Amino acid sequence: MLNNIRIVLVETTHSGNIGSAARAMKTMGLSRLYLAAPKCSPDQQALALSAGAEDVVKNARLTENLDQAIADCSLVIGTSARLRHLQNSLIEPRQCAAEALRHAGGGEEVAIIFGRERIGLLNEELMKCRYHLTIPANPDYSSLNLAMAVQLISYELRMAWLQTQQEQDKVMPVSAIGDTGNKPPLYPTAQQLEHFFSHTEQCYRQLGFIQNQGVMPKLRRLYQRARLETNELNILQGMLTAVEKYRIANKDNS
Repeated sequence: MLNNIRIVLVETTHSGNIGSAARAMKTMGLSRLYLAAPKCSPDQQALALSAGAEDVVKNARLTENLDQAIADCSLVIGTSARLRHLQNSLIEPRQCAAEALRHAGGGEEVAIIFGRERIGLLNEELMKCRYHLTIPANPDYSSLNLAMAVQLISYELRMAWLQTQQEQDKVMPVSAIGDTGNKPPLYPTAQQLEHFFSHTEQCYRQLGFIQNQGVMPKLRRLYQRARLETNELNILQGMLTAVEKYRIANKDNS
């Protein structure tokens, strides 16, 4: 399950943070590090601070932007300390770990995103996430550096994984009781969701429904909160296409 979870660092400025984050990951059994548009490349300082996690640093995937780093992920979780406007999608580290393991256990790709050292994730980046992770630190002194935050979340993932292993050891193997035939639901990737959001905005603008900048962020939050399954997303895509065809047909007839 842990192999289906990636840690994504966005526009990292200091190479030492890359190495320290890699060390934090490897101590907890995580190995998949993605660097989205990094401001620095993994160098000797990164390798030195990785303290034995050189393989995580050397195997890190570099992408041109965040969209590329999460394109094939069905669950995307963004971290931030400033999330008052996203109350409905807030989760804390323990809940985040449980949710990530649940999806990863079904074979889905999961991304947990950490923002820039100074300003974190931008609002438009947070809107790409289904859940928004906040660490309930001391409000009088909530300063966590990047590697500390990665270590904390990696620890919670490790503990959730260990709990899952213990529970599986107590359960009789499926082969002994027979397969019920019930398959877990499939969820769309971040890339598929972005295509749907783009299609939605285009269609609704043509209809005159969207006339200001505040509508799409609210629709994004609505659909992210609904946790659309792939077949449900396909239905919505089909509805948008049907509306477009109807509109074109009626326009031609007039």
